[in-house]
Amino acid sequence: MMPRSRTALGISISEGRINLALVKASRGSVRLLKADSGPVPAGAIEHGNIQDAKALAKAIKKLKIKNRIRSRRTVFSLVASPTLMQILELPDDARSNVRQFVNEQVKHYAVLPMKTAAVDFCGITSSAKSSKHRVLLVATDGQKIAPALRTFNTEGVSIDAVEPAWIAYIRACYAQEVARRPDTNLLLAMVCDGTVTLSVFSKQTLDFVRTERFDPDTLQSDEYLEWLAEKINAVLTFYELDASKEHCAWQVTLVADIRSESVRGTTEWLSARLSPAKLQVRTLEHARLTMAAGLAMKLLNNQEGGLNIDLLPPELKRAKLAETRTLVIANVAAAVILLMILSTGFFVAKVQKAIAGARQAGHTQVRQDTATLLSEQALVQEQITDISNTLDMMDNVLSAESVLRWGQVLADIRLATPQAVQITGLVSSDNSKVLLDGRSLSYVAVYQFVDALKTSENMESVSLIGTERPSGSDGLVKYSIRCLLADRKGAR
Repeated sequence: MMPRSRTALGISISEGRINLALVKASRGSVRLLKADSGPVPAGAIEHGNIQDAKALAKAIKKLKIKNRIRSRRTVFSLVASPTLMQILELPDDARSNVRQFVNEQVKHYAVLPMKTAAVDFCGITSSAKSSKHRVLLVATDGQKIAPALRTFNTEGVSIDAVEPAWIAYIRACYAQEVARRPDTNLLLAMVCDGTVTLSVFSKQTLDFVRTERFDPDTLQSDEYLEWLAEKINAVLTFYELDASKEHCAWQVTLVADIRSESVRGTTEWLSARLSPAKLQVRTLEHARLTMAAGLAMKLLNNQEGGLNIDLLPPELKRAKLAETRTLVIANVAAAVILLMILSTGFFVAKVQKAIAGARQAGHTQVRQDTATLLSEQALVQEQITDISNTLDMMDNVLSAESVLRWGQVLADIRLATPQAVQITGLVSSDNSKVLLDGRSLSYVAVYQFVDALKTSENMESVSLIGTERPSGSDGLVKYSIRCLLADRKGAR
């Protein structure tokens, strides 16, 4: 299962445009943080395939820099032709080894070289009246995407998942377009990048999908709308003639490269030929942002529609897993070193205070006090080592987002910590807030610590939960501070 993120970036490529959408999961909903688009460099994509990955990566990186979007988990739309998308019914004897059955089906698609085919599939819910098991199959030539993604990574554009843009569009629109119409068949027709994709949702479940390449000149011909109406009517007729299909009202949504001022006329013209189906027409310009947002939603564990396809090559998945593990270990080590530094500074300050106090009072217990403090320091450092081996801390930094962010947060805490303050506990349960516990030589030092933390750009708010000076604590003040991490929209 793909690790969950709180924030993710979607990159959609369609009709010569690069589209970025940065989204965030917030209290059960999804919020758009940033969006932008730019042109695909000349020659970067030809005939539905990436020809100059380096130029495309640089254009994407330029857009990210412009919008102050730093490295984060990213989903990229599939740019490869030809691509096979098909719904398969599983025979009873294939259910024990679905992948083998799917790979056998791909062999029948002669255009795809089996040795380099990138294949993925996901289960599709069957209707209550059917006991058949079905899967959605998506396959393409892996050599059309793997070298490009390796170049992306070299150029500093890391990709975590790859899926067809129409699945991303469905994910983004599912709640509004499908979930609210349980008794309506929804036909989505998407015309984009020389391909028409027709998909049908019946009873809120994907029931049909077909893709077809077409001559780009078709879009410029006078027969374009006739051609579209013919493709859509063929699907509607199939359902009307199939006795096994339950007859329901139809909603047709067309997404195509149509100018905004032409939407009304196109809707009226097609509606007359698709009656009695209800029709809505959306421009591709409007859909680009929706597709990019839907791509990002994949990493938020928002699998609306139940479609979960990822064509990221296995070798790149293994490389990213190894990279994540390395970053996790590095961040745990950084946290341990930080705590050791903070504790050491505190004990130096405490030793100096003890020595000064002893001199003023004329006591002769300096060596004894110092030895006690050094013993206590050794004990705390031993505890820090135990923390570094704790799985909870490992789990806390597993997501790529937290890995990228904790370096900044810990550095700010280190710089803000006064010499007279010691941190004994640092906990983050959900990567959105941090709880600091510790001891201080005075109340004033605690208040200084809180004020210093408030100046950090990584802290949205800092509050002092409580302080106390327990009896028998050598006069030390115990404190607890809660820090709410800022949503660094542009800085991360």
